[in-house]
Amino acid sequence: MTPLARCEFCTALPKAEVAILRWVDDDRERLTLWLCAKHLGRIQQTGTRGWEHRGKLHKVGWW
Repeated sequence: MTPLARCEFCTALPKAEVAILRWVDDDRERLTLWLCAKHLGRIQQTGTRGWEHRGKLHKVGWW
């Protein structure tokens, strides 16, 4: 983690680097993102249906 690292969705310090699947309809992206505890918790709570942010759905894991 670099000194200027921050959460992908806000300015908080990241808690962990997490494998994320981001999608809109059939367009899917596999990413690793730094997330703060708040956003990691939100994404984990939604499970397989995904957490919506700016028109894209996100879920933990690539499977």
